[in-house]
Amino acid sequence: MRTLELIEDHGLRIALLGAEEALESDPARLRAFAAEDGVGVVRVVDPPAALHADLERAGFAVTPSWVTWLAPVRTGDETFLAAMTSGERSNVRRALRETAKRSLRITVHAPLTVPVFDEFLRLYEDQVARMRNGSSYAASWREEITADPDLYYVVAARDPNGDLLGACLCWDQPELSITRIAFTAQAAAERQGRVVRALYLTATAEARGRGREWISLGSDPTLYGHITEPGLFGFKARLGFRPVPTRFLQPAGPDQADAVVGLRGLTDPTLLLSYAGSGHPDPAAATAVPAAAAADLLPVPEPPLRLTVLSTTPEVDLSAHRAGFLTGLGLRTITG
Repeated sequence: MRTLELIEDHGLRIALLGAEEALESDPARLRAFAAEDGVGVVRVVDPPAALHADLERAGFAVTPSWVTWLAPVRTGDETFLAAMTSGERSNVRRALRETAKRSLRITVHAPLTVPVFDEFLRLYEDQVARMRNGSSYAASWREEITADPDLYYVVAARDPNGDLLGACLCWDQPELSITRIAFTAQAAAERQGRVVRALYLTATAEARGRGREWISLGSDPTLYGHITEPGLFGFKARLGFRPVPTRFLQPAGPDQADAVVGLRGLTDPTLLLSYAGSGHPDPAAATAVPAAAAADLLPVPEPPLRLTVLSTTPEVDLSAHRAGFLTGLGLRTITG
């Protein structure tokens, strides 16, 4: 089998194939990539819609390259909290109590100024440096923020001495009635995530006050366990957010078909979020999740999604990865 290209992406080796070449493969030949070349993922970029089902049968999962997490802001904090899982709702309330007990000050900086952005960026880049495969995506936003600061704001948490303990950078999109919590950062000592939860609630209240209907908890690649940690998927789901393909909202990477053949460069377990079925290359062809109430329907269609947990061991507790919006949840054991 000849690869079109072999690339390295943050410690993960990816073999890029054409759709027809991928269909000529079999599981044994795909696994050979892992054994011979240290490949973790075999990928077809922008596979033709007519071949989605065939690629699925060949062992690939058709997936959006990125998803954006959305939730309605609802009528107030209590109704927003009510959409979370009971455990996460308790975590948020505990975060608010701790914030008050520690006399932390949470403020909204709007419009966003360059000094505030730079202060946020220092905290963010310090956090990225502590990550296994961190990338400083936020640094590239400086030009856009400088050009139109009214569309951005930072929610910041400071201790009584004025030290920045956590912050999130928000992007307001009035044309879509969405405010995006694009990037979040916290100090190394704030490992429990309680400051972050308090920041999210304040950012949502700000979006509600601006008349926005939707709040976004950012965008992620659909392979959780590479750049993003697998726990991020469950965290966002428990907070009441649901993922939709990012390209439904803005220009983004195309769909792709992935076959995970090894966990080198990935965590164990790794999570792969993919379409449940043959994928939806056109937003107009996607259908909303049937179980969603009319008031909860997101501003773009929601194609059915499934989650595959990939691990070297069959002893994985799938209950930790359940989410109400998933059409399917399964485990695949990676050998070798």
